[in-house]
Amino acid sequence: MNTDLESGRTLAQALSDGLASDFAHEVVLFPPSPFLLAIQEIANGNSNIQVGSQDVYFEASGAYTGQISTSMVVSTGAQWNLVGHSERRHVFGETDEDTNKKVKVSLEAGLTPVLCVGEKLEEREAGQTEEVCLRQLRSGLEGLSSEEIAKTVVAYEPVWAIGTGKTATPEQADEVHRAIRADLVNLASQEIAAAYPILYGGSVNEGNVKELLAKADIDGALVGGASLVPDKFLAICNWDR
Repeated sequence: MNTDLESGRTLAQALSDGLASDFAHEVVLFPPSPFLLAIQEIANGNSNIQVGSQDVYFEASGAYTGQISTSMVVSTGAQWNLVGHSERRHVFGETDEDTNKKVKVSLEAGLTPVLCVGEKLEEREAGQTEEVCLRQLRSGLEGLSSEEIAKTVVAYEPVWAIGTGKTATPEQADEVHRAIRADLVNLASQEIAAAYPILYGGSVNEGNVKELLAKADIDGALVGGASLVPDKFLAICNWDR
């Protein structure tokens, strides 16, 4: 819940202007829902940038005041959405079942859902990291075909590392990513698992992104606070330049 319309536009424009013409990566911006259309208009001018919603509701329409449907998101031109972000789970009390419904309606609408999974500090200290993450992964993808799973993305975001300045070490993050990829073999197939994008989120910044993305099973970053500072976000996007 950051930026207003003007500062959101300024941020997106700075990013668009700062990406080199030969930029080779994919960037998705997830602005607050009131600004989706405005940010999409800026993204339309840069083929490297796409736009997504921070959340969707799992009903198509009706008396759900304050919620945003997949059709609303699609009508802005956005192509992605976050599902099961830790704040949705732990601040707003969303369940694994809610998350699964949101993944399904996203796919039905043609959106790419980014399914977020991650453990709290007490769960990590209790040795439950893999158990928690794989439970969230399996429940989030429950009922999907292999082909549908291939149209999703997973982001591992340890709750204890979000906005705290703490970051999982590259080795800790890669270990969880490796477990997720191994589970995707069973949920989908070896071929899908090998090509599947798994992102890391949790205090990613311009100082640690290169070391994180050097790991074999970390394919990208879900950037939080650093994405609000154009120079920092651009440095993260250009991590390999």
